Amino acid sequence: AGCITYGNPMLIENILEETDPAIEPVLLKQTYKQGNRVMLKLGESVLEYNKDFKFYLTTKLRNPHYLPEIAVKVTLLNF
Repeated sequence: AGCITYGNPMLIENILEETDPAIEPVLLKQTYKQGNRVMLKLGESVLEYNKDFKFYLTTKLRNPHYLPEIAVKVTLLNF
């Protein structure tokens, strides 16, 4: 949560072909304005959202197949 508020990058390694629904608000950048601040609700917590925040997911799967519902929420890189 500190990464979102302070604008630091966050890395989750070794994901499989499905993501945890708890990270949906982050993947979709479901932010809203509260006064002059940008906020994001993550579970029961409401966090201030920093525009510099970056979220990275990596996998060790050789040829992952992500559902279209996931693929439209992220940018996939294969290298």
